[in-house]
Formats: sequence, C-alpha cells, structure tokens
Amino acid sequence: MGYARFIVGKTISYVLALFGAVSILYVALFPTMQKVIEASADEAASDFQRTLIKGHSGLSLAQIQASVATYKASYLSAFGFNQPFPVKYALQMSNLFQFHLGSAFFLQAPNGSKQVIDIIVAYLPNTILLFTTGTLLVVAVGAILGLLAARSAGGKLDRSIPIIAIIHSSLPTWWIGFIMIAYFAYSLNILPSGGISSVPAPTGLIAHFADLLSHMTLPLASFFIVNVGGFAYVIRSLAVSTMGEDFVTTARARGMTENRVLFRHVLRTASPSIATQSILAVAGSFGGAITTEVVFRWPGIGYLTFAAITANDLPVIVGSTFILTVILFLGLYIGEMTYGLLDPRIKTGD
Repeated sequence: MGYARFIVGKTISYVLALFGAVSILYVALFPTMQKVIEASADEAASDFQRTLIKGHSGLSLAQIQASVATYKASYLSAFGFNQPFPVKYALQMSNLFQFHLGSAFFLQAPNGSKQVIDIIVAYLPNTILLFTTGTLLVVAVGAILGLLAARSAGGKLDRSIPIIAIIHSSLPTWWIGFIMIAYFAYSLNILPSGGISSVPAPTGLIAHFADLLSHMTLPLASFFIVNVGGFAYVIRSLAVSTMGEDFVTTARARGMTENRVLFRHVLRTASPSIATQSILAVAGSFGGAITTEVVFRWPGIGYLTFAAITANDLPVIVGSTFILTVILFLGLYIGEMTYGLLDPRIKTGD
C-alpha cells in the first residue's frame, strides 16, 4: 500500500504542478495567445472559404461571406472570445491541453501543413533521434566510468573524473562542433558538415541508414564530449557516498570482493538516485539544444525554435514552449515513479 499511496500522492501533485505551470505560461503570454487564436481563426476561415468555393460553386458571394463569417465566429467562440475571463481561461486551457495550438504565421511542416502541432510533430522525432541517443550513450558510459572511479576511490581514475567533468562541462557545444566540422568535414572531408541526409537522399534502407549515421556522427560526438564527464562525476559522487555506509563496511568485513560490493550492494542502494538522474537527462534531451542544432543544421525542435524566433512566428514559439513544458513534467513524474519503485522504504510506507 505504501507505493500505491506514493503513486496517488505524486500523481495529484504533478497534475497540479503542471496545471499551475501552464497557467503561469498562459497568463504571461495572454495577449500573445489572443493574437495567435485570432490569426488561427483567420487561417481556418480562409481554408473554409476555399472549400466552399470549390465544393459549392452555386453559392453567391454574399452567401459565401456569410458562411465564412459564421464559421469564424464559431471558431472564436470555441476559444471563449467575447466571454468573461474565467470562461475564456477555461476554454483556452482546455484547447491547449488538447494540443489545439493554432496555425503558424510563416513556418510549415514538410507536408505543407501550417498547424503548429503538425510542425512540432515533424521536427520532434529528429531531436529525439539525436539527443536521446546521445543521452543514452552519456548515461551508459558515464555510469560505468563513475562506478569504476568509485571502486578505486583515491586512484588515478577517481582523481581524473572531477578534472574531466570540469573541462568537459566548460566547453561550449557549439565550439566543439565548429572544431569538429573544420577538421572532419573540411580538412579530412570524411564526414558531412551538417544536415540530416544527403541531397539527393540515397535510395535503399541500408544506404539511407548509413547516410543518417554519417550525419549524426559529429553532433553526437560533440554532445557526448561535453556531457559525459559531468554525468560520470554525478554517478561517482552517488556511489562514493553510498560506499561510506555501515552495510558496505560489513560486506567488506565478510570478505566480499570489491566488484561484488560495488555491483550488488552499492549500485543496488544508489540505483534510485541514478535512475532518477538518468530519466531526467533523457526527458531533458527531448528539448534538444538550439546552438548544436543550428551549428549542424539538424532539423530538430531546437532548430525549429530558432527559426520561429527569427521569423517571429509566435504560434510556433508558444506551441513548442508548451510541448516542452509537458515533456519536462512527464519526465519528472516518470523519474519519481521509478525512484519509488526502486526505493524499498517507499514500498513499505516508510
């Protein structure tokens, strides 16, 4: 029952926290959102007018204009226009949580759609492909390095991990990216300088996959270099703090090998914190990185955000901010659930 109560309590708190965060976003961007909704209504009315002209050529101009005006008024009423603020707030928040994010001013999805949700859905998988893959590599290698450093506390690897973490974390990803582009793309000419595929794109599944890997190599390497040291240091610190516990001393006194102590006792005890750190890193990877995606011309959510800011495309900016907020809270929630699942104290209600 302890874990069940934990789930219920955390679910309620995170739903309320997400609702509160989106409410703050809504209030802060209220004038902008009204402009976005009005512009989306105009776009929807124009589409409706074109449909009427094509499908009902017998209608007079006055009938078409009346129908379009009625349609636009209906569209705006669904968002609470000309309603008191509480009604407007409720309707617009409801549409926001249903991912009705309106139409973009200038940008569009590869299939030509100007719906913000379609644009984000088209770009988000590319960000997940690059940064989630990179984050998983950082988590795997960083965890191994951190645990090995903790096992040999005071040794060369243990002393080098903090230095590596400081140096790597201090290096801007865009600077590493420029260096790698200059050397591997232009000096050696063995890897592409940017983009997600060659032009024209290769045919065949294997050729397409190889081309994708070649385009991923430089941004993936840049992301890995900057982040692996810091994550290794975090894991090392968690493991070292756990190795100072009494049960570890008892296990050593019983004659257990260091590997068995590390992987059977230390890792098991530190696993809730390690899992939480890993899940948060993966959730954060969904947001991408504007500088990295711009430097490597990687068509992900960061590149989309940069393009939207450059073009002053307010619907896309608001929509991507909302989507990333939801993703962040979902990652935090999954991290809490994993922590509760791995921590025996929560299962027993302690």
